[in-house]
Amino acid sequence: MKRILILGCNELTKRLLLELCRYQSYVSGICLASRRKEDCDELRELASSMGVRVTTAGIDMNNVEGAMMMVKIFAPDLVVNLLPPEHTISAMELAIKAKADYIDETLFGVPEFPTPFSLLSVQFEKFKDFKNNEKTAICGAGIVPGAATAIIRNARMKHFETIESIDLVCITGDAQASSRAKKKEVDKNLYSEDIKPPLIPVMKPSDDTKVFYIEKGAVVETDSHAFEKRTSLGTKAYLSTSPMLTDLLKEYPDPIDVKFFKPGKKTIKEHIPPQKKIDLLNELGLLSTEPVNVNGVSVAPIDLVAAVLPKQADIVEEKEDETQPKGIATFEIYITGKSKTEDKVITRSYVLKGDNDECLEKNNVDALEYMKGSALIAGVKLMCKEKWNKAGVFTPAAFDCETYYQALVAEGLNIEEGESKKSN
Repeated sequence: MKRILILGCNELTKRLLLELCRYQSYVSGICLASRRKEDCDELRELASSMGVRVTTAGIDMNNVEGAMMMVKIFAPDLVVNLLPPEHTISAMELAIKAKADYIDETLFGVPEFPTPFSLLSVQFEKFKDFKNNEKTAICGAGIVPGAATAIIRNARMKHFETIESIDLVCITGDAQASSRAKKKEVDKNLYSEDIKPPLIPVMKPSDDTKVFYIEKGAVVETDSHAFEKRTSLGTKAYLSTSPMLTDLLKEYPDPIDVKFFKPGKKTIKEHIPPQKKIDLLNELGLLSTEPVNVNGVSVAPIDLVAAVLPKQADIVEEKEDETQPKGIATFEIYITGKSKTEDKVITRSYVLKGDNDECLEKNNVDALEYMKGSALIAGVKLMCKEKWNKAGVFTPAAFDCETYYQALVAEGLNIEEGESKKSN
């Protein structure tokens, strides 16, 4: 039976606490620790009648001595880190000093462009410490890379002789509905550049950020709009960088093609110079390049007008409103390769799906966050049952994919499987 220390107090803490209290054959005690101890106390009251001893503590991850004193008092067997990513290494160090196992949801410090010599994430710098303690650290046990990699490996085992390519798509909300509601924006304002272009063109920042994809096991750098994909909701998605790419590059045994897509976030305004206004200025002689004397100052009318008008290059586009996602959220996996049972190339799809509105109402988090939490809870239970037990630092890919896949399903993850033609 495990004594479990949960670092951080949020909606996932509540879900995990109640699940572990129902898991009494594997859990002997739980400690909730957060900067705001009173939040932990509220959750303890929820679990007070469920038969598992729950204690609470205030913890400041910047106060190493204070945090370590609390850990020594509770003496956990497993540390579950639900803190913000910037506290990941501190939480791992607490587990190392306590000689406890460790699990978290997210990879932290993944290199922007991985190389053959870079680690999957900075968490793996602690491999030797956990190895020496003969303890297990599991990192990234959320959707990415944990659940997604388990689904891919499970598919490979059951359906594919070899895998050629994998396309992954993350949709936080119903992008199709939001795109229908938006009209194409046309900017018809008059700018200084419309009447007098600069001698040296002003380069506006590009909307394309540099991303990478994997081609036959190698990193290829490109622009986000180099590839386009239609999502299951029928909307366009473009290349994006994700820890999922780095995980497959580092941990998948065969060289494959992998791309990660997200719907485009930015609507680019089309600028159409207002010709009627330009013609009027021209009729009034205000676009003349011949200097005129104004109170003893010689100035060309066009220079005066250009100085008065705003410059298009200086206009800062407003960012998209950061609102709660609505409608359906999905994490989609499309795997193409040689069939295990037939002499042909097939594409199988695996779509994790959740309803944002329902999740926000019932659980106070959006659908993707709820799915990430479900994946982590499944992993915590596997650690409690000693199913994930290996000295060092690993992702869930280091363990039996079928066991994790079944645990994900048991935790309520909605995974829609199907065989289809390769998606464009």
